[in-house]
Amino acid sequence: MDIKIHGRNVEITDDIESYVGKKFNRLSRHLPQMMDATTEIKRTSSRSGDDRFVVQLTLTVKGQVLRAQRRSSTVSEAIDTAVDVMDRQIRRYKGRRYRSNRERKSLRDLPDGLAPEPDEEMPAPDEMEDMPIKVVRRKRFPMIGMTVDDAIAEMELLNHSFYLFRSVETGSYNVVYRREDGDYGLIEPIEG
Repeated sequence: MDIKIHGRNVEITDDIESYVGKKFNRLSRHLPQMMDATTEIKRTSSRSGDDRFVVQLTLTVKGQVLRAQRRSSTVSEAIDTAVDVMDRQIRRYKGRRYRSNRERKSLRDLPDGLAPEPDEEMPAPDEMEDMPIKVVRRKRFPMIGMTVDDAIAEMELLNHSFYLFRSVETGSYNVVYRREDGDYGLIEPIEG
């Protein structure tokens, strides 16, 4: 496994590298087929000391991307909390991947009276891992070719956090999304 560590406004020392390596070893025990791991550590100039350091972990497992981001007052604390979030995501990923199809009954297949009422409280995230996956809404619309700038404008017009579109430059389907820092991201497919 290749671990890449990037720092922005932070010097990546040997201590930080070994600490990140130790934490990724913990994650790799749960997911030995992990292919690529990236850690981005960023120091921000915030007034609050509680969220001065931002750590973003990104793992690639068989084409699936798992990402966790956390803020804290120290680098090690931000790494610890991000690794905890990533650990939960790995367990959820493995649960979805290895759960048999028989266990994935939809709510429509449940007998009357067993389906939850719409106004029931949402279960805790740990309890949600065992719940069946359910599509509650489906939308269909024509994919009109547009530029990235047009897609961002359309996304802002709809007040969405992401927007799927067909690129006029490449003809492929891309996604633009709003990042937490206020900038935009673009997801482009790679033929493989």
